[in-house]
Amino acid sequence: MANRVSIERAEPAQRGTLANLVQLYIHDFSEFLSGTRKLAVEEDGRFADLLRLDDYWSAPDRSVWFIRAGGQLAGFALLNARSHSDRPVDFNMGEFFVMRTFRRDGVGARAAIDLIRMHPGQWEIAISALNPPALAFWPRVAGAAASDVETLAGDGVQWTGPVLRFVVR
Repeated sequence: MANRVSIERAEPAQRGTLANLVQLYIHDFSEFLSGTRKLAVEEDGRFADLLRLDDYWSAPDRSVWFIRAGGQLAGFALLNARSHSDRPVDFNMGEFFVMRTFRRDGVGARAAIDLIRMHPGQWEIAISALNPPALAFWPRVAGAAASDVETLAGDGVQWTGPVLRFVVR
């Protein structure tokens, strides 16, 4: 990995930066939805606020983190305390995005592992069954960040795909 990876907590003044990165994220993710539902842009050429970003700036159990590689903005992570298993959870990886420029260079794995280890407690990571790269990425990351990773099957209603549960001490 050539780039030094760092994680920084985002400030409310950086709302616009997050909103711009989310546009790239939704665009990339729409590739996995072909055949199920099409994500269209609004009349202003942008995707709707599917992630309810305002909640990440106001709710005490949510936080926004920027990923940097070599000092450059490379992506974001959104943490919350939402359980996909109906079991208690301290942290959930709500959304995670690394720009294509920085993929396949270890940036995403390093950022995810560092962010998880910064937050001791009970974790969940729900992986969309429609996202093959994530299905490979997250079990590796969880295994590197913590021991005793439990994999649950989503119920098909609340969540479709595996749910990883583990504790970070």
